Amino acid sequence: MAVLIADPFVERSASLASNLAALGYEVVRCSTLNASMSACLEARPSHVLTELPFPDGCGMDLVRLITAHLPSTRTVVHTWFADIPTAVAAAKAGAYDLVPKPTDEEFLLNILLSDTDRVPAECKIRSAGWVRQEHIEQIMRITSSNISAAARKLQLDRRSLQRMLKRYEDQARSQIGIDG
Repeated sequence: MAVLIADPFVERSASLASNLAALGYEVVRCSTLNASMSACLEARPSHVLTELPFPDGCGMDLVRLITAHLPSTRTVVHTWFADIPTAVAAAKAGAYDLVPKPTDEEFLLNILLSDTDRVPAECKIRSAGWVRQEHIEQIMRITSSNISAAARKLQLDRRSLQRMLKRYEDQARSQIGIDG
């Protein structure tokens, strides 16, 4: 059985690919939507793990292709862009589940490969707020803490981003007991 990992940053999935190979799966990794679609039709994977944004399109198109041509393939969307509207759209397109990044690898493997919806208690599931904060902090690092550039990348109003950053700062201070 084959597993397709479709992600523009596929090099980050080396550990996941190794774990899947150790479980006896043939792993195919693609970094573009076109390559992912071709590999999917050729390898006919039993499981697909896909990100949504690709340089050449949207992973939702891959989900629709799989639903139309490989209906028994279990497809999980694993993305930084996880929110309720995206989860609904993914489910309507035929995805089995949507899992936000970053995610504990064991949890991700259980969602992707398990025939049940049981999630082991020891799996570390991050809250939506934590995932949002982590994503904003990553964008801030990428933009060298330039608020305007980060706000554009996040498609937020600059003032809204500043309020969010202030809230995160206040939360961090209260957690360690520093008065602001």
